[in-house]
Amino acid sequence: MKVLLIGGTGLISTAIVQQLVERGDEVTVYNRGVTPWRIPKNVKVIHGDRWKYPEFEKQMEPLSFDAVIDMVAFAPENAESLLRAFTGRAKQIVVCSTVCVYGGPLTKLPATDDEPHRPVGDYGKNKSKIESILLSANGRNGLHTTVLRPSFTTGEGATAAGTMFDDSLPNRLRAGLPVILHDGGKAAWAVAHVSDVARGFVHSLLNPKAYGQAYHLTSDEHTDWTGVYGALAQAVGGKLNTVSIPTDWLYAQAPHRAVGVKYIFQYPSTFDNSKAARDLGFKTTVPLVETFRRQVAWMEETGKLKKVEEDRFEDLMIEAYQKGAKPDLPEGMDWNPWGNGTTG
Repeated sequence: MKVLLIGGTGLISTAIVQQLVERGDEVTVYNRGVTPWRIPKNVKVIHGDRWKYPEFEKQMEPLSFDAVIDMVAFAPENAESLLRAFTGRAKQIVVCSTVCVYGGPLTKLPATDDEPHRPVGDYGKNKSKIESILLSANGRNGLHTTVLRPSFTTGEGATAAGTMFDDSLPNRLRAGLPVILHDGGKAAWAVAHVSDVARGFVHSLLNPKAYGQAYHLTSDEHTDWTGVYGALAQAVGGKLNTVSIPTDWLYAQAPHRAVGVKYIFQYPSTFDNSKAARDLGFKTTVPLVETFRRQVAWMEETGKLKKVEEDRFEDLMIEAYQKGAKPDLPEGMDWNPWGNGTTG
């Protein structure tokens, strides 16, 4: 099978490429060549910027693929460009969406794939529009479309940073130091290993059952944020020592660092994967503790694990909250890796 991945070097993308190569597919990736390369060296690469739509579509004109997986579609215009670029040049487009299209709180737990879309942040709003554009085009001129919705996906290639983007978190837990949990850590949640989520993408390709459909690809193992942090503590041989701080206080004091808590993590988020299990053979196989063991080992091997003294954010926030004061955060400490926005 000839497969193009737009993106191709991110967390889930890397695992998808590896699995496709292992099963013998002919894989090409399209990206700007900025992200460090963690995929097999024999994979074909095309460099370009998919946001420069005329140039991107011109690059695709002489090419054809059985399936195209878009891992970096973040604006409705991306979806419209996909349809222009690959109608007549591909049999199927699979786009990576997100459970953030639902917003929160969910109408039921676990949520099914037909949960109403009520996104609360820009990320979820744009993904919802992308889904609508692509699914409404399914079957048009012989092109089929599929939407896949991961939730919290992690493992090797990402840092175990919790909800506060703290890359020293495993070391804080090892030392038994206090860690922040929003709203008591009571929100139900599910965290999946990247290899399991990637397998769902692979099994959707040229699968007629998936045409015109949207699926959850989330963990079958459900817990809450206390359980998530407890699993990480167990994985590193540490001790869980939590301080509960309200979401609204966190966001008011550090709107960049707490953007995930405000728009995503505060809402109970567990999902029914039965549709993906039926049509894609999807299931999760890597338990949460093992996910974190592998992830922290990768952090240590690659130098991504910070020492506690390298990031004092949680200490400063906890101290201020307990004193009823405003935290004195050094310039640049309030940031997030999602583009440094404050609206999700």
